[in-house]
Amino acid sequence: MMHMNTTKSRLARSLVVAMIAAAGTLLPPAAQAAEPASPQDVQSARALSRAFNRVAKTVEPAVVHITAIRREPEMISDGWFVRPSNKLVERAVGFGSGVLVDPTGIILTNNHVVEPAETIKVKLNDGREYAATVRGRDPATDLAVIQLSGIEGGEKLPAVSFGDSDALEVGDWVVAIGSPFGFTNTVTSGIVSAKSRAGVRLPGASGDMIQDFIQTDAAINPGNSGGPLLDLDGKLVGINSAIATRAGGSEGIGFAIPVHIARGVMDSILRTGKIERGWVGVNLSDITPARLRQLGVIQDGGVLVEEVTPDGPAAKAGLKPEDIILRVNGRPITKGSSFAATIAVTAPGSKATFDILRDKKTSSIPVEVSTLASASPEIYVSRFGGVVRTLDANLRRQLRLGRTSGVIVHSVDASGRAQTSGFEREDIIVAVDGQPVKNADEFQRLLDAADLKEGIRLDVIRDRMRGHIELRDE
Repeated sequence: MMHMNTTKSRLARSLVVAMIAAAGTLLPPAAQAAEPASPQDVQSARALSRAFNRVAKTVEPAVVHITAIRREPEMISDGWFVRPSNKLVERAVGFGSGVLVDPTGIILTNNHVVEPAETIKVKLNDGREYAATVRGRDPATDLAVIQLSGIEGGEKLPAVSFGDSDALEVGDWVVAIGSPFGFTNTVTSGIVSAKSRAGVRLPGASGDMIQDFIQTDAAINPGNSGGPLLDLDGKLVGINSAIATRAGGSEGIGFAIPVHIARGVMDSILRTGKIERGWVGVNLSDITPARLRQLGVIQDGGVLVEEVTPDGPAAKAGLKPEDIILRVNGRPITKGSSFAATIAVTAPGSKATFDILRDKKTSSIPVEVSTLASASPEIYVSRFGGVVRTLDANLRRQLRLGRTSGVIVHSVDASGRAQTSGFEREDIIVAVDGQPVKNADEFQRLLDAADLKEGIRLDVIRDRMRGHIELRDE
């Protein structure tokens, strides 16, 4: 019996040893002895770290923190109640980021960062603070251009260099810099997750917003809006605009406006003081990669021409239904949204080269880009101090205005002339000093020519009643 017990004991010990050995092979990698990293792996990791470091050191001085300030009634306690006093106090109503793109103090940022502001304060990386003025806003792209005030003559500020957003590939490393939650100059990194994203639902965005976003998983949080998205050369490839989130913070889905759109909007504002939208007169549809291969398209991308507006720029250039547009000015066109965004920021009067596929043969067609009032129905008018929209057929029908022409006030700046003169959202302006207003572009032209020091009379419809408001410098 003792012999049997000894045998069992030895067998049990053998089983335990075997089980421990087997368990060791099943342990997770972290619990097993890890092999040391190879020198090549460490060198590659350090090289990437140095690239991030160079981007941060190069660009951080050009990234600014923006505070939107507005005067609001002071609230005072009166026993159990809180009521407004007769005083106005300055309050911060929004925070965001921006990036210096010119040494003279020109800054690119988001429209929604500065839209609620009565005054704007900008803090540089070195701690200096400046007031800033709005040069122009474009709600349709969520972009704004502001300029620092009080820059001494000859002083050159650090500015970022423009990159090429078209050269980005899905999987490329990118760096975002901004002021999330007020923490200035926070640097995050990630990759390009997708390109030409459209149909993104953004708070307060209009239904006709131009969307052709770069999607990235670089951490973007509230306060990052308006800050730069950069490639590993430290070049500006996008303006961070929004995040898709359920919890209010970064969940790895951020969106940036490609730099070719941002630069087109900025150039239009600085050149003309307004947004000029390009238009060529085509309706397009996206094509699946499989269909493109059937049609003989080897490279990725291309959009199908469904309709061509008679006598429009595209029709005059010879574009036809069933043509496939592959590139515009050398820029690959992968979706209808990327085509629309590209044409929208192309200066009217300039020529765009369309590379097309027709009957399985490629060719290039020069198209003279035009503009229509309906192509830019909503513009920011700095001399008015707000955004106005052309009254189109749909608006006239909704508001029961018959054939009335003019513009409707979309929004007013808290401290602009419109607000101080008594204008309200949804006011309809039909004439400037007796001259009928046909569209938003003409409204801006009439204001540009007016002497606001003397004051001008604007004929207005409000709540279906006609009257007039005098607009003047205070």
